[in-house]
Amino acid sequence: MFESTNLDLFPYPFHNIKEGSNYRYSNDLRKLDKDRMNCVRVTPEYAKQIKRKRELLIEQPNVRFQSYPHTMEMQWEVAEMLMTMAVEAHPEHFKLEKNGNHWTFHNFILNEQESFIFGDASSIELEPLDLIGRHFATDFVLMVNRDDNLYLEVAQESYAALFSPHWNKGMTFDEIHGPVPFVSRTGVPLAERVRQFLLTNVLPGEPWTRINWNLMANRWDVNYETHDTWGPTRHLVHAENAGELVRLRVEEQFFYRMPRSNAILFVLNTQFLAMKDLAQRPEWLNQTYSILSDIPKPMADYKGFTPFIEPTVEYLKNLVEKVSLQAK
Repeated sequence: MFESTNLDLFPYPFHNIKEGSNYRYSNDLRKLDKDRMNCVRVTPEYAKQIKRKRELLIEQPNVRFQSYPHTMEMQWEVAEMLMTMAVEAHPEHFKLEKNGNHWTFHNFILNEQESFIFGDASSIELEPLDLIGRHFATDFVLMVNRDDNLYLEVAQESYAALFSPHWNKGMTFDEIHGPVPFVSRTGVPLAERVRQFLLTNVLPGEPWTRINWNLMANRWDVNYETHDTWGPTRHLVHAENAGELVRLRVEEQFFYRMPRSNAILFVLNTQFLAMKDLAQRPEWLNQTYSILSDIPKPMADYKGFTPFIEPTVEYLKNLVEKVSLQAK
């Protein structure tokens, strides 16, 4: 349903790993070039993604969106940035009309429009980020900078990987990433290193990015509140069905320092690729098989795919052999 149909748009996560090398956690953030600073993407799956995102927000409103009352001004700031980016990136799909504080945002793909008084929460039924966020397939997490840390104070998330706005609201960056099982050579936890890097380097007008990845078994998202539903499905995978059930989940992450609030906005562009579709790019198939064959158990445990990594690797091994024979 949401699997990428255009592999040229898929953010394959292992491009920067040399052939024959293994994947290990690192601070892999990189500064965005000026022509890549816009995070708004319109893929062939856009309409399906928006439809499902809105369904999830309606089904679990308190799980999928959370905020504090004092964040309204921050949310308007983020909403303005997203609408402006949408128009700049895709003027054929989006338009923003301003008449003083009376604004109208047009979404031509969905044939919808949102009219409101900018800065006036009484002019809209939802909170600003919850309203405007429903026009973008990406998820959003706004973390406020204070006491040399980052605190999660607003989040709208539909394609979660062991995360929930309801569960994680109010947590610090370190608390959210506390389970990361790795430290630097000097003994500093990786989460602490990344937090310090973000606080120091993500400045207004200077966004950064990184790629995060995971494996999903027969699910598009896994949050804490639905563990009883998705937890058992991880044990249904075997070497014969892994190609259909297991997907490479890739999160293209963007980090923006908001100039007025000084908060950092995390934008998460999540895309999926079924294991079977790796056959369309043999170089991806071979590398993914090599990397997953050598994943350390603590990393597999942290990412949550330990129950099905072995049958997935077995499936990929068989697929590599099949593709190799077809190429001869």
